[in-house]
Amino acid sequence: MSRAVDAVGRWHPEAPRPYLVVVRDAPLSLPKPAVYRMRTITPRVLGIAEVPYLAELRGVDTPGDGLDLRAVQRAARALRRSLGLAE
Repeated sequence: MSRAVDAVGRWHPEAPRPYLVVVRDAPLSLPKPAVYRMRTITPRVLGIAEVPYLAELRGVDTPGDGLDLRAVQRAARALRRSLGLAE
């Protein structure tokens, strides 16, 4: 989140605002500093989408290997919906 805040802080004011996608790295609540940073960055981005921690991905060799996993498919559908993209 710290890097995202830095990147958005350097974002050119005439460029379209970015959409932030946060990928969880653990099956836990976000740490308080990350929650604070998400709150402070919200007005400067189009939106923030969160991808849940997917333990199933730890057992695959390549990203493509995880595409058939149901949890990954559900997360991908949810991400597309939150970004306003067609299924």
